[in-house]
Amino acid sequence: MPKSTLEILIVCTGNICRSPMAEGLLRHLLPPDVKDQVTVRSAGTQGLHGHQAAPLAIEAIAQWGVDISAHRARMLTRDLVRQADLILAMEKDHLEAVLGMSLFSRPNAKLLTHFGPPYLEPEIADPYGQDLAAYQECLRIMHPCINGVIRWLTSEDPRLDEDDLVNIMPPM
Repeated sequence: MPKSTLEILIVCTGNICRSPMAEGLLRHLLPPDVKDQVTVRSAGTQGLHGHQAAPLAIEAIAQWGVDISAHRARMLTRDLVRQADLILAMEKDHLEAVLGMSLFSRPNAKLLTHFGPPYLEPEIADPYGQDLAAYQECLRIMHPCINGVIRWLTSEDPRLDEDDLVNIMPPM
């Protein structure tokens, strides 16, 4: 049976701060006519399996009208990588982990900032252990990137072309 939805996987380290906030924000901002066509999940390269989102992540995203209090962290797995049509990572190390799990295939994996304005730093810093302002800043950086993902999803031809997939890992 063919897939009827596009699966997006968002990856960070512990799956308790950045990726749950990005997952919640993307779900929240998806246009109604697209919501049924997109599945959004998140995982962590060192996921604290079963843990709730960090309290400050819950508080920061709640200011955007999004509730992630039911989120439970999960580890990034080969199955999650294989099932995803698009993988959005917060850091280059997360991309390396994704590629390491993909064996012979090359997943559609990008840094989340790929979809944002060109002035952004390529990686989104981890706010874990910092104050609420760090989480708010993280969301401020994510917001235009999430909007870029939505523009990509709602475009006439939402495929990453070959140029996008070449060198998904930055030069060392």
